[in-house]
Amino acid sequence: MMPCIPRSTHCLFLGVFLIWIPSLVGCSSEAGAGDDLSTDDVKASEVEVKADAITVKIAPVRKEPVSALYTTSANLRSDAQATVSARTQGVIKKLMVEEGDEVEADQALAILEDDEQQIAFERTTAIREIRKKEFERSEAMVARGVLSENDFEVVRREAEEAKHAAALAELNLTRTVIRAPFSGRIVKRSLDVGAMVRDGTAVYDLADLDPLYADVNVPERSIARLSPGQKVRLLADISKDQYEAVIERIAPAVDPGTGTVKVTLAVPRSDSLRPGTFVRVNVVTDTHENALVVPRSALVADGRRWHLFRLREDGKSVEQVEVSPGFEEGDLVEVFHDEDQTASPIEEGDDVVVVGASALSEGALVEVVEK
Repeated sequence: MMPCIPRSTHCLFLGVFLIWIPSLVGCSSEAGAGDDLSTDDVKASEVEVKADAITVKIAPVRKEPVSALYTTSANLRSDAQATVSARTQGVIKKLMVEEGDEVEADQALAILEDDEQQIAFERTTAIREIRKKEFERSEAMVARGVLSENDFEVVRREAEEAKHAAALAELNLTRTVIRAPFSGRIVKRSLDVGAMVRDGTAVYDLADLDPLYADVNVPERSIARLSPGQKVRLLADISKDQYEAVIERIAPAVDPGTGTVKVTLAVPRSDSLRPGTFVRVNVVTDTHENALVVPRSALVADGRRWHLFRLREDGKSVEQVEVSPGFEEGDLVEVFHDEDQTASPIEEGDDVVVVGASALSEGALVEVVEK
């Protein structure tokens, strides 16, 4: 039989027990909180390190041909352009071609009503034949001594005049067909069928568009590197399309006022190029075949010096490399290594920063987001 414990003692034990349980729970909670804080500190440290890195884009150094360009502008022109006019009087009976049509030299462009010219031709031709026979009879009579020299001269002169009149009538008849003076394209039609024309009335504008030409003035110092047949690049200002032209001729004299030489470029036929089109001309004056090139955005100016940032082997930091720019072509710039620096020379395949370079310094941490 167990001894009896007073009721007051039971109450004391219960109170102590209830106080002890929350203490255990509190200790456990504090220990857990301490563990969570330690993990957050680690993550915060990683975020802080990552935040120090500058986001950049990189591109490799490439080796390819790059040229020195003399850039200028010009308006294209046709080598031959003419207004085709009527050479006789008449009414337009038929139009054979329209604007934009290609025509060959001596091709019929328009036909005039020719009734009047046809009648004149037939009449003068008949008179010419009559005068010719009279002249032949007069020659025989002079030979027999039955016609004086003065009378024979009158007959001869009339025969010559009849011959010339017939030739003029024939010429006017042929002019009722208006023909192309050279091969080219119809640029403009000025009249419609039924219009009355006279000698000198404009009917068509014709231009030889193959090739077109551009005249540019190049500094005398660059002329030695140019020669006929050399290719030249053109950029049409309105369409931004690129075309290839060739140097056709180089003027033998220097303009004393500008120190330039006139260079004539021939531009092969293109449906999008017309006389008067404004083009930008890039004349190649020299070429380096195996140049080290980088995008223009990789270069950072520092006073009169230039540098770029190369990605180190760790892929997380960059080094500053001093360079000298060479030829520039489009978005590419040739670079040379400066000898008076400790960084190793730039080589083909090196990754350089092309976006974000202006925010960098030697040894800066970077995060590459695109190559």
